[in-house]
Amino acid sequence: MKLRNRQWFWLIGLFVVLVVSACSAPTKPAITLTPISGQIIAGQDITVQATATDSKGVLHVEFSVDNTMISDAKVDAPQKSLTLPLTWKAVAGQHLLSARAFNADNLASDSATLTVMVSDAPAPAPTKVPAPAPTGAPTVAPTNVPGPVPTAVPGPCTNNAAFVADVTVPDGTQWQQNQAFNKIWRVQNSGTCTWNASYQLVFVNGERMTTLNQVPVPPNTAPGQTADLLIAMNAPAQPGVHSGQWQMRDDKGVMFGPVLVVKINTLIPVPPPAAAVTSPGAGYQGSTTAAVRVTFQGIGNTELASVTLFANGVQLAKQTSRTPTRQIVGVFDWRPTVPGNYALTAVAVDNFGQQTTSPQIIGTISVTPPTPQCTTAINFRADSLNINAGGSTTLRWDVDCANAVYLDGQGVNGHDARVVSPGATQTYTLHVIKKDGSADDRRVTITVNQPVPPTAVPPSPSRHVSGSWASTDGKYQLTLQEAFGCPGPDCAVSGELIELTGGAPIIDNVSGNVNWNNGALSFAIERPGAAGFNGTVNASSTQITGNLGTFNKQ
Repeated sequence: MKLRNRQWFWLIGLFVVLVVSACSAPTKPAITLTPISGQIIAGQDITVQATATDSKGVLHVEFSVDNTMISDAKVDAPQKSLTLPLTWKAVAGQHLLSARAFNADNLASDSATLTVMVSDAPAPAPTKVPAPAPTGAPTVAPTNVPGPVPTAVPGPCTNNAAFVADVTVPDGTQWQQNQAFNKIWRVQNSGTCTWNASYQLVFVNGERMTTLNQVPVPPNTAPGQTADLLIAMNAPAQPGVHSGQWQMRDDKGVMFGPVLVVKINTLIPVPPPAAAVTSPGAGYQGSTTAAVRVTFQGIGNTELASVTLFANGVQLAKQTSRTPTRQIVGVFDWRPTVPGNYALTAVAVDNFGQQTTSPQIIGTISVTPPTPQCTTAINFRADSLNINAGGSTTLRWDVDCANAVYLDGQGVNGHDARVVSPGATQTYTLHVIKKDGSADDRRVTITVNQPVPPTAVPPSPSRHVSGSWASTDGKYQLTLQEAFGCPGPDCAVSGELIELTGGAPIIDNVSGNVNWNNGALSFAIERPGAAGFNGTVNASSTQITGNLGTFNKQ
């Protein structure tokens, strides 16, 4: 009983394998030829329509007469239904016309055939001979009338060809394994026969590197003219040097002309390039009212040909390079007009035709702009950066769009102030944690001036600037402190300048000199790009004038 069950198991398994194999087997394209109606006369140009169909698309159709291929019609992209004409100059006798279709997998259809009978061309009508003159009519003696001049019969023409140039793929050209290429030879008709549609370029020796044994020669190539002979080929999979030989054949099957050679070098495989969309990131948000800046790139293991940007499969931009390079970067301002979800991809192609598609970067485009995220703003300052020993100043800070704020390790509000009285010069740190989790530290140093006994008495009269000053136009507040114990008329000063802009005040440290005798005052503003101050203090030390305006002592 167990043996019988096992036999059934194997029979069922075999049946499943056969069904799967039958379902997965590739299908061949189908092709039909349209019959020809009416009588066909030798020398007549006849046209036969071939209709080919295939689910994966038809790429080309071969036409043959009496099992000799006369043309190979190709299309740029596979087509599921394709109709092509065959034109042939009829020759007397019975002939077999046939056609085969090839699909995108290079599978050939069964041949569609059509038998035609071609009649001889009708003989020319006989020339009418004039009747003899009636009996009894007077005989007229012939005059010296010249007879017809016999027409010279031309001798047979001769076939010959001369190599002109390798239009494409010169000897030694390097290709990747199985890479497609078009080989074109340029030859000259160096004989006396005109090449017609029955002349062919045929394979004679070496490696074909194609499924074709022969290709038609461009018709009506007269003596002295040149013709470009093209064959679509593929580099062999085996690395190394490969060559094939081809030669011309006339309409009677006679070979002539030089042997044309294609010689290439198949390289060891090179890995395909890499492609990426580097910005925006996954989950990006945009709108139909603003551009989305997209950066995309290709990186190759050999020189790159291009990198192309797509959105939902539609090409947006293509970037190439004028010089050989292994990296191409493109930047494109994308302006989508329809809201929805979009997948951005990049496709990199190298010079061997290898291409790679990047991972998708998926995001959303809406009708209205997305809500902008806030930007962290930090302003940390002090009312005075220089104080005397025992004095005090106020630290002030304004922080927007942050997760947390700390002053010297202690949590504080984003907008606050604190009075400090350091006994010596001290630096205070405002530690800010931003919305993205990163940190930003700002520091303010308060310089404490220790008392020093004066070592020199300034000459009298003297002018002094220590104290607080305000500009008459209300734009500035100035605090200055002269150094203790100046030995001469020039004394160092330092302090801070507060610019009142209507928003947050701008506070800058200043340092410079004042002359006690003539009142010349100058100081530098310790901020990059600030111009500084030049002016004078009046004899009563109550007013300062200069390039920032007029200041009165407070």
